Amino acid sequence: MLAELPAGAGVDASRASATLIWRRPRWARRLQPAPIADLLTEGHALGLVGRGAISTPARALLDEALEPATAPAAAVGVMARALPKPIDHFLVQADLTVVVPGPLQRELADDLTTVATVESAGTAMVYRVSEQSIRHALDVGKSRDWLQEFFANRSKTPVPQGLTYLIDDVARRHGQLRIGMAASFVRCEDPTLLAQVVAAPEADGLALRALAPTVAVSPAPISEVLVTLRGAGFAPAAEDSTGAVVDVRTRGARVPTPQRRRPYRPPPRPNSEALKAVVAVLREVTAAPFANVRVDPAVTMSLLQRAAKDQATLVISYLDAAGVATQRVVAPITLRGGQLVAFDSSSGRLRDFAIHRITSVVSAHDR
Repeated sequence: MLAELPAGAGVDASRASATLIWRRPRWARRLQPAPIADLLTEGHALGLVGRGAISTPARALLDEALEPATAPAAAVGVMARALPKPIDHFLVQADLTVVVPGPLQRELADDLTTVATVESAGTAMVYRVSEQSIRHALDVGKSRDWLQEFFANRSKTPVPQGLTYLIDDVARRHGQLRIGMAASFVRCEDPTLLAQVVAAPEADGLALRALAPTVAVSPAPISEVLVTLRGAGFAPAAEDSTGAVVDVRTRGARVPTPQRRRPYRPPPRPNSEALKAVVAVLREVTAAPFANVRVDPAVTMSLLQRAAKDQATLVISYLDAAGVATQRVVAPITLRGGQLVAFDSSSGRLRDFAIHRITSVVSAHDR
């Protein structure tokens, strides 16, 4: 119906509903103004309709003179001519704001949102560079040199001296206090013996890292560390938080013998109310987002390190900076600086994933 109107002519939901009902009287209940308005809203979101009028790309899709195989390409070409071309630069102001005079290229937009926050949105977006935004960029793995080079290469205006000083000052103070995760530690008064333990080939799977000449940490549980080091010829002992030696072996549970045998009673069958309650809980859990299922950070580190060593493929649940949860199929390469470097199958390239944003890890073969 919209394609029959002259170019630029549009209709509202009420008029479109009346026309369609006149053409299809038997569909009158389906063609009321409310569902027609929803349909026009969806078409507007897709770029097929604008103010009730069919758009030029949509007309290209409906052009009967085109072959069915070439119609989508023609519509894409028309849409590309209608949209502004992405730009590869921005303007840094003296007040540490960044003016973007148009749509940025995707990778450049991702980099800019890492180091600056949106202050005002519109045709020309304005970002604000602050101490917090620079610290965030350093937290996700960006370096001081990368930040300086990023603004110098992408800004069409000279980089303010205040921004250069701010980057240097934040980078100098960043990371002086380090926080990490470890499931167990190894300490020894003899630095030479501890160095032998860390360098032992049998301990490669423990991922031991020396924090000091007499202390090393591992993401593996204490029982695995004990078994591995004892198998390598060392004689470690487990200790508690006070330094006292403890026995961490698993002890079997002793079950007392019953005095008399109880008569067999079949388990009670659940009634309809209990079954309905169980079904409701299962539906609620199934409908919950994948990001609500969180894994212990130590377990996550252990699984990622093991997958990187075995060259295995994982399915991770990842929260981006906007809090949106997605599932990614990745092949871990290495872990460094709180980041997982992995091959992302969806984008076809290496990507960095912040480990603290990974909420679930599952082997791709178990899916």
